[in-house]
Amino acid sequence: MKSFAASLILLAVMLGGMAWNAVYINRVADRLNAMLDAMPDSGDADSAQAAAAVREYWESNAPYVGLSVGYTVTDRVSEQTAVLAACAACGDFYGYRSALALLRDAIGDMRRLEQFSIENLL
Repeated sequence: MKSFAASLILLAVMLGGMAWNAVYINRVADRLNAMLDAMPDSGDADSAQAAAAVREYWESNAPYVGLSVGYTVTDRVSEQTAVLAACAACGDFYGYRSALALLRDAIGDMRRLEQFSIENLL
């Protein structure tokens, strides 16, 4: 009976950890999307600072996100934040817009992989 109770406790802890992880990943994705929504145009003087802030926020959370999200998605987000910051710094309008679009796509992939769904369980 003790082993059954211990198994139930471990199951509850595991399910709680999974739920916490999904909430954390979705919060990071929400924050990144909010930062991208507030990004100024490429020619704006504040665009380089805003892009650097996005990159800094991602770099502070990337090690934790990388624990559960696959390397390829985590790496894509890292690459696109770097491209966004570089394009904002040099004033490349088309590269800036492309990096924004690709970064949003990568964030969507990161979020999709952490949803509670039968597809992710299998």
